[in-house]
Amino acid sequence: MFDAYKEIFNQRGALYHKAMVSYPLAREEEFKAIIDLAAIRDGQIVCDVPSGGGYLNRFIDGDVQVISLETSIEFLKHCRQKPGVSRVLCDLHSLPLKPSSIDIIVSVAGLHHVQVKDPFYREAYRLLKPGGRFCVADVEEGSRVSHFLDEFVDQHNSMGHKGAYITPTTVDALESAGFKIFHHSRLAFHWTFDALDDMSSYIALLFGLDKASPADIQKGLQSYLGYQEVDGRYRLNWGLLFIGASKV
Repeated sequence: MFDAYKEIFNQRGALYHKAMVSYPLAREEEFKAIIDLAAIRDGQIVCDVPSGGGYLNRFIDGDVQVISLETSIEFLKHCRQKPGVSRVLCDLHSLPLKPSSIDIIVSVAGLHHVQVKDPFYREAYRLLKPGGRFCVADVEEGSRVSHFLDEFVDQHNSMGHKGAYITPTTVDALESAGFKIFHHSRLAFHWTFDALDDMSSYIALLFGLDKASPADIQKGLQSYLGYQEVDGRYRLNWGLLFIGASKV
């Protein structure tokens, strides 16, 4: 299936959205890191895909036009329409925008639900203006995060979880689509919470853990990822592979 993402989040997008709006700053480090990589400037057009409920928007500053492209109707209906932000329901292999019309395309932690990514990479290249940037942050194959998702989440989510993660061949695929890679690095950061109960509640909602208790979740997080209490807040270890590619 090309877009398992759509099927997954049409079913559990509402729970994911509840997590994101209940704890809107939990992933602040992650979102700011991808925005820093994108180097967004005033006057640019930014495409966020797949956008979920538009969670990246609150971290984008300045006079910027944002287009939220999303395949799940459940997610799109939660993505607020506001000045400077437009919403589009689409398929990832056929993005309904004009060629060479976008300055920056950003994709955060959604593509590991997409088994066949090459058509999307080609569409991203088509949409970007010459010199435009395509910035991806996603789970790396063999990482602690991938093991947490494919083992703990898979066991405790009735829908299961098997990701199609970033691999060493991802760079080759991007270059085959026409891109030039300007950044490729693993970044460790934290998801941050005011209390342990907040952390377990967020993880349960975000990943649809209908078969795990809060105690199960806290034990699993410590075992797979680790977390620390720092100045009265709880910092969950997380990390993604960040790739920046430009249209030449």
